[in-house]
Amino acid sequence: MKKAHRIILIDVVDPHLHKEDAIKNLEELKLLVETYKGIDVIDIIQHRTHPDKATFIGSGKALELTDIVADKKINIVVVNAIVNPSVLFNLTQILWTKNPDIQVWDRVDLILNIFDLHAHTTEAKLQIEIAQMQHMGPRMYGLGVTYFSRQAGGIGTKGIGETNIELMKRHWRDQIRKKREELEKISRQHLIQLERRKNNNLTSISIVGYTNAGKTSLFNLLTKKKKIVENALFVTLDSVSGRLYLPTIKKETIVSDTIGFIRDLPSSLINSFKSTLMESIHADILLHVIDISDPKMNEKIEIVEKILYEIRVQSKRIIYVFNKIDAYEGDGKKILKEINNKYSYFSPQFISATTNYGIKKLINEIEKDLKNVVGTKWWTGGDLNP
Repeated sequence: MKKAHRIILIDVVDPHLHKEDAIKNLEELKLLVETYKGIDVIDIIQHRTHPDKATFIGSGKALELTDIVADKKINIVVVNAIVNPSVLFNLTQILWTKNPDIQVWDRVDLILNIFDLHAHTTEAKLQIEIAQMQHMGPRMYGLGVTYFSRQAGGIGTKGIGETNIELMKRHWRDQIRKKREELEKISRQHLIQLERRKNNNLTSISIVGYTNAGKTSLFNLLTKKKKIVENALFVTLDSVSGRLYLPTIKKETIVSDTIGFIRDLPSSLINSFKSTLMESIHADILLHVIDISDPKMNEKIEIVEKILYEIRVQSKRIIYVFNKIDAYEGDGKKILKEINNKYSYFSPQFISATTNYGIKKLINEIEKDLKNVVGTKWWTGGDLNP
């Protein structure tokens, strides 16, 4: 069994923010740390109007951090932001004296290392390698070999071994190009499969949503598959498909479960995963799964919709599926009314993937929408129910 890492989380928050709210801001990062099999030893929350340009938390707090790293035997420090490479370099330099093997990551580093844990297919591994190279590149170019080799983290710790920065840059660009060419071959195969579905009059549904909203549980219900469901982020990384039989129109449709979204994902990272997201980009219907019990529900809806816009989803229809209705503890009638008023365009459905509540109604809505899709996009003539 892999040994757990000892991790410190550091964040900068507005001085006027209450301590409880500041702690809540770190909750998602803590879930990420748990997914990475790390032990969250301590949180360092620095109240500042703006992050320090050199060390994120300020020189005084950075010195305090060195003592904690030594006392608690910390091996990873995670900054709850996407920061300039120089910030990570400066923090690393300060901490080297206490732990020469210390890793200082930003939010994207942590996510990429989690992706690496859950990647099983060649496609997913290629996507991670490309994203890692793109994220690490600026540090290598500006900060040199020593920092780069120390900061490689869980992905590729050997380093390149070049001493000339220009040679390293050229080598790095060549590696990214080769990886992209490999990924492009897989993408072309996906497009051929999608075209084959179109020629065979097969419709498709893709399940999307914020990570840990219950997408995989819904996928299992609809397809009768038994994909492992865990209370962790990014358990689903590789796109997985199954079939759903629709009794009213007497047709099967393809259902795919895809990677969960999360806030503050840079565009370069999203682009690296377009191959995996191809099922979503070309689906006839998207089921946007939403955790109705999440206090940040509306914020997460906006994050998902923004990412869907960035990847240029071409789906004809998006249905909002509000999951975990059985776990909602507030005024049920009030929240249902608010959702129906605010999101009426997306035909909101209310389900519990654990109790099966609302699943039949959701399938009826899917059938109604796919009738229209079959009539306008896929269906080429003949009896709808052969």
